[in-house]
Amino acid sequence: MVKKIVIFGGTFDPPHIEHINMAKACDDELSPDLFIVIPTFEPPHKRTLFCASPTDRIEMCRLSFCGMNNVVISDYEIQNEGKSYTYLTVEHFAEVYPCADIYFLLGTDMLTSFDKWKFPDRILKKVKLVLCLRDGENISADEAISEFHRKFPDEITKISYIGKDMSSTEYKTSRMLGLDTSHMTSPEVNEYVIKNNIYPADKYFKFISENLKPSRVFHTEGVILASLAFAKKLGVDSYKTLLAALLHDCAKYLDYRDFDGFKLSENVPQPVIHQYLGEYVAREMLGVTDNEVLNAIRYHTTGRPKMTTLEKIIFCADMVERSRDYPELEFLRQSLRENFEHGFYECLKASVDFVKASGNQVFDLSLKALAYYKNITHITEV
Repeated sequence: MVKKIVIFGGTFDPPHIEHINMAKACDDELSPDLFIVIPTFEPPHKRTLFCASPTDRIEMCRLSFCGMNNVVISDYEIQNEGKSYTYLTVEHFAEVYPCADIYFLLGTDMLTSFDKWKFPDRILKKVKLVLCLRDGENISADEAISEFHRKFPDEITKISYIGKDMSSTEYKTSRMLGLDTSHMTSPEVNEYVIKNNIYPADKYFKFISENLKPSRVFHTEGVILASLAFAKKLGVDSYKTLLAALLHDCAKYLDYRDFDGFKLSENVPQPVIHQYLGEYVAREMLGVTDNEVLNAIRYHTTGRPKMTTLEKIIFCADMVERSRDYPELEFLRQSLRENFEHGFYECLKASVDFVKASGNQVFDLSLKALAYYKNITHITEV
């Protein structure tokens, strides 16, 4: 008789190593009779350029969690199609297993947004929450639990395992950029992805992997990950953000004199040229037509007055992504976490201060941007 169940839901596109570690730790500590892994349904019209099919995600889950004796990979949400609402899923399994205690495994980021889920009270009537903290999240488990308890009286079980900072997006961008992915998921899943070409690189990813140095490719991925995190928080289109971040340094090692159609304005400093040439390459060679994406590439080094949110995201992500290392870095990251607009201004100011400290002349456009946003920031603060 099934007395205890753990439900673990997610896109699992693909399941990465921390999904696996998290599941095994929960399994060890709670010892459920059944551990149900449920990939969510992904509507066809929402597919991005790097989304695996439901069949592949089911198979990758099977390969990932096959070492757990009590695991079941459920296609319940995939078969139902439509939006995957958790309250419907847990009510279904509560009906299937009416005598079982059901636990729902989630991470800190999911817990902090739990009150925004559809019918959270109905979820809590059917399951008990199990929390796994992960490195890299901007809120501690205790803070997340305290915030949760301001709205819900239900107890939360916290497992002792602390997951490493990892995401399926990082795995996919690494695959498409030609970076090593062997440490990011199980060997079986990594082999399956490679054998079946699950995440093929498109022309944009191929251009970057073929034209940038390995260290710059790693930097580019860092900008992608940081940009997408900002975009999610600020409600900016994820595909535009991805494309702008991916191509922001596409001309880093190209010589503008090799492009007959490219016209460079006078007095542009050498470190700035690649932003203008990058916009040209993205538009003329790679066929990018979205002006917002093109402008995010064109001004990612200097900034400018009246930037769009996407432009600000690429500018900031370029400065604070994971591989950066300079004295003001943590201050800028914290500023962006607390208030993105103020953090953007601090990034812009730090960029200008760095150029001044290096003894070089600050590009006029950067000074105009700094003056403009200094006034805007002061107005906002008042």
